[in-house]
Amino acid sequence: MPKISRNFIFAPLLALLVLFYPVDTLSVPFISQETELAMGKGADQQITQQYGIYQDKELQLYVNRIGQKLVSKLSDRVFSSYYFRIVDSSDINAFALPGGYVYVTLGLMAMVNSEAELAGILGHEIGHIIFHHGAKQMVRSIGSQILALGGAIASPKNAGQWLTVSTAMFQQINMGYGREAEIESDEHGILNGMEAGYSPFGMSGFLKSLRRKEIMSGQSYHAFQASHPDTRDRIVKAGLLAGRMSDEPESVNSYRERYLNQIRGLKYEGQKHGEDRKRHKPQYIDIYEVRKGDTFQSIAEKELGNKREDLDISVMNGRKESSQPKPGELLKIVRNGKFKKDKFLHIKPDSTPDPK
Repeated sequence: MPKISRNFIFAPLLALLVLFYPVDTLSVPFISQETELAMGKGADQQITQQYGIYQDKELQLYVNRIGQKLVSKLSDRVFSSYYFRIVDSSDINAFALPGGYVYVTLGLMAMVNSEAELAGILGHEIGHIIFHHGAKQMVRSIGSQILALGGAIASPKNAGQWLTVSTAMFQQINMGYGREAEIESDEHGILNGMEAGYSPFGMSGFLKSLRRKEIMSGQSYHAFQASHPDTRDRIVKAGLLAGRMSDEPESVNSYRERYLNQIRGLKYEGQKHGEDRKRHKPQYIDIYEVRKGDTFQSIAEKELGNKREDLDISVMNGRKESSQPKPGELLKIVRNGKFKKDKFLHIKPDSTPDPK
């Protein structure tokens, strides 16, 4: 099959996106941009208090760089500033607030397997913001309170009303925005990531990994709740769109090695939120370079002392149970204890250039 220009495919896709999402449908009746910004700013303070910000400046900057790269490709930013943060929670989640606030949890960072996957997730959440899904849902659920408060929504003088608004907002974050909104944001994440230079298959790859995780453990990412489209349906739609945008292998422009090197030492499991008082044994993500003759079972036995953890390794790395690792491949594994930054890792650094 002859190689098809990405721009040849991408231009009509953008045209279709404009047709399906005309500008006048993106605004929120009766809510000013000032009110949306106030909603996001007020809720951001609560998120920070509830979960805490993960204390790794380098990793925070890395996620923010990817987010800002995606924002730079938007034809209409809607809001002047966007904020991308990793919160200290072992739940597998990502969510956005009105006004430009995007969060990913430690649990989600541990499940992601490439920079392209993370870009797809961040692009999805940016979609919720620019399409005003949160604000539109708030108008439908508690419109009168929002209209009454306006730009002073987060003022201490309006503490009672703000509690009503923020409670409804967090409930909506956990429930999701419904089938159409999630599909709309999936499409945006794929298109936005592709424009930023990432493989369009990142979103479908992430959804497949999370589906395997859900089947194995029952732990659900917020996008798999009952109010969202069926997981398999989303995987199929994401894969079809990506396939129309690129005929290159999924590994091209995925930047897997660079992502794995960035998250080496990431805290694993642990608290779900700031008030989680349970005692959690310290664990962290380490990176293992596959050697000749290695299998998932032999790696689990040799590195973790338990060959039965082979399934955990395969699922964490987005692999099918029947597959086996290849020599030179990098894999995430979970070790007990605290990560020592001076611990030397015998792998070559990722030399792939940044996407444009």
